[in-house]
Amino acid sequence: AGRVGASGWWIDSRPAGEKTAEAQRERFDYVVVASGAHHHAHLPELPGRESFRGTVLHSNEVRAGTCAGRRVVVVGGGKSALDLITRAAHEATSATLVQRKVNWMVPERLLLGLVGYKWILFTRFGEALLPRYHDPACIRSIDRIDERVKRALWWLITRDMLFSTGLYRLPKHLRPARALPFHLAHAGVMPRGYVRAVRRGLIAPKVSAVEAYTEQGLRLVTGEEVAADVIVFATGHHKVFPFLDPRVPVHDSAGRLRLYRGIVPPDADRLAFVGFRQVFNNIMGMELTAHWLTRHFRTTLRTTPSEQEMREAIDARLAWQEQVLPGSGGYDFGPYDIHCADELLHDMGLPSHRAGNLLAEYLLPGGLAHRYAGLTRSNGVAGRGTT
Repeated sequence: AGRVGASGWWIDSRPAGEKTAEAQRERFDYVVVASGAHHHAHLPELPGRESFRGTVLHSNEVRAGTCAGRRVVVVGGGKSALDLITRAAHEATSATLVQRKVNWMVPERLLLGLVGYKWILFTRFGEALLPRYHDPACIRSIDRIDERVKRALWWLITRDMLFSTGLYRLPKHLRPARALPFHLAHAGVMPRGYVRAVRRGLIAPKVSAVEAYTEQGLRLVTGEEVAADVIVFATGHHKVFPFLDPRVPVHDSAGRLRLYRGIVPPDADRLAFVGFRQVFNNIMGMELTAHWLTRHFRTTLRTTPSEQEMREAIDARLAWQEQVLPGSGGYDFGPYDIHCADELLHDMGLPSHRAGNLLAEYLLPGGLAHRYAGLTRSNGVAGRGTT
């Protein structure tokens, strides 16, 4: 029978929104899944839903006016949750934020408000302060900074971030419990006005978990009840592909994506995923993924690993993510923008040094688009047998 997808794929499709229409079958040599990572909302299943008289929404269903004049509870601790509750603080009659733990949020500017955050965190030097990347081919001398030096620098960055976000003005239980870089991958940019709204009493933060719906709102595991007209769950999305051939398993038993380089499944040919190797600069990451994928399909990468080698590489990377990026689901590479780019460039046989001098290479933000200009031409040359 051969490998799944070895001779291409049949696609059954029908017009969007027309579930009863007859499916049209077409054959394609290659299939790229670019369906997005944030389209299948995750809504926690809690007892008592039928008793709650108000409205329950996922964060992606909130529209202008949703919060106006109503008691709003937002459940979640990420960027979307803080953005929504900050907006609700000025529109709702009450605004309550329920989060199991307080996550780090990055201020727009660091160093006492003098320097944009990307100039500190998203440079090659900034990434060198993170736990070492999993791929030895991407490790440079700067990545071997002594751990004691790293801890000292992160202590300073943590203190600066507390000051620059204003979190130092809040009670201790409303600040992150762990020092950076812990959970930096889950950080977003702190919404303007959040801390001010908390201090003015416009936002009521609760560090707890939700136990059940009640007639009037939610009951927390502490026993406290929170009244609401609207409950918004900013609780993320499932990465699912219900349209895929069931012979192509892309998740493991823990629900983590098992894709080589976060792009191709080892169990199938001529199939790939774009947009599931997520970094902070996703646009750059997807662009590089597309270039890598072109070479993969044309078998012009530096090396073509076997199915077993792909599996072993996935196992090693998932083990690293569990330790360094817990909760990443096998797809989130967080702040490792430059290392992720280096990895794909190395596979393509292209130089990872993208700046004109050492100062620019190590101290300028790595997501500058012009650094990766010309990759299309490079791909064309490589496709004709040169590097």
